Amino acid sequence: MIDPFARALQEKMAGYREEMLFHFKELLKMDTVRGEPCDGAPFGPGPRRALEYVLALSEGFGLKTVNLDNYIGYSEYGPGEDYVCSIAHLDVVPPGDGWTHPPFGAEEENGILYARGAGDDKPGVVVGLYTLRCMKELGYTPRQKLRVIYGCAEETGMEDLDHYLEQEPLPLFGFTPDADGYNIVNAEKGRMEFSLEGQKPAGCPVLDVTGGLAPNMVPASVTAVFDRSRMTPEEGARFAAKLKTGPNLTWEDRGDQTTVTFRGASAHAAMPESGRSAISQYAQFAGEVLGERADGLTRFVADSIGLDWTVPKLDIACRDDYMGPLTLSLGLIQTQGDRVWTVGDIRYPTSTSARELQTKLAAAASAAGLRLQVLSAVDGHHCVREEEFAVLREVCLDKGKPEPRCVAIAGGTYAKKFGGRLVAFGGCGDGVHAPDEFVPIQDFYDHADMVSYTLYRLSGRA
Repeated sequence: MIDPFARALQEKMAGYREEMLFHFKELLKMDTVRGEPCDGAPFGPGPRRALEYVLALSEGFGLKTVNLDNYIGYSEYGPGEDYVCSIAHLDVVPPGDGWTHPPFGAEEENGILYARGAGDDKPGVVVGLYTLRCMKELGYTPRQKLRVIYGCAEETGMEDLDHYLEQEPLPLFGFTPDADGYNIVNAEKGRMEFSLEGQKPAGCPVLDVTGGLAPNMVPASVTAVFDRSRMTPEEGARFAAKLKTGPNLTWEDRGDQTTVTFRGASAHAAMPESGRSAISQYAQFAGEVLGERADGLTRFVADSIGLDWTVPKLDIACRDDYMGPLTLSLGLIQTQGDRVWTVGDIRYPTSTSARELQTKLAAAASAAGLRLQVLSAVDGHHCVREEEFAVLREVCLDKGKPEPRCVAIAGGTYAKKFGGRLVAFGGCGDGVHAPDEFVPIQDFYDHADMVSYTLYRLSGRA
């Protein structure tokens, strides 16, 4: 049952709707894709600018405000040492192609905001900050101190959170409002980011191949340059035939060279089945045209990975009943001289581990003449906190939502770094990691109401 203070908090938050929306739009206009590090900006100038913007607001609201070397920051309210928290992130994945609205324009159309970050995950930053502001202005004294954390590298390795955990204690409990709806995401698959590198054989007709925007995005486009003068008559005939019959491709001839663009469909690597990999399309095309004259990486992708995200032809394939199957998605491909490399993303259940995957994938790569490098790896987690889960269920029922259930996801949120003390809970917006990411403005307001009530209930009145 919603008590009088909860109603007062709801009304206070509603009174700041236009102001929250303004600051939300300002954040959406900031390009916060990770960039090259520079002085005072470990993840580039975009994330730093956004973090400084939010922390300046926090200071203006009279909240305790901490900036941990521009890696990450937080706002805090309440007494004591132990705390409960929400954590959201300011960084975003690259926008990619296919947008009908400017990705950093924060354009509003028919009550809907379009921008990269509209759903993932800038709403949680703003509504968390305003929750603490409203609690302070209402004179609320929580039993547990409240902290709202603002990350800057969730999409690219979570080094921001590593920096935080080196200096700050773990929370008693918390949530990241970075989920799809209001189930309790208490289990997440592990994630491994890896690269495979091979060498082009002498005289290879593929001069260049490039595509993809980020390791954790299914690439929507790959461009390859073929030199027809290096093809045998048989290869040339197969090449010409496949250009005419191959789906989802366009090409342009210039002298002896043909540039072919393979069109896939972008998706989050946690849900690769909703996309179509342009890298796999390229590899299958080149493999069928060139056969053994294709480079080893291209043949490995065509023969062992293909278009089946569960990679049944590789020894790493596995699944469990709660988390489902392991999936593998390739996000980047590029040539450099006679080298060709790709970067991929594996999401795996807790029935396996990063160490086991590395051993098996290294063996498969070695057999294909490729070099494997594991760039990062975090095993999955399974959080069981029934007392706190009961509170989250009450939050949903009090707000007229269906009773949430515990679910597992393939996505990688900050939760897996908190040692079983954090879940993903709540979110808004749609089109995450895809063109024209959006959020209905009313959903943003509803999200603010849910996050503020959740933080209130988890903190407990003193």
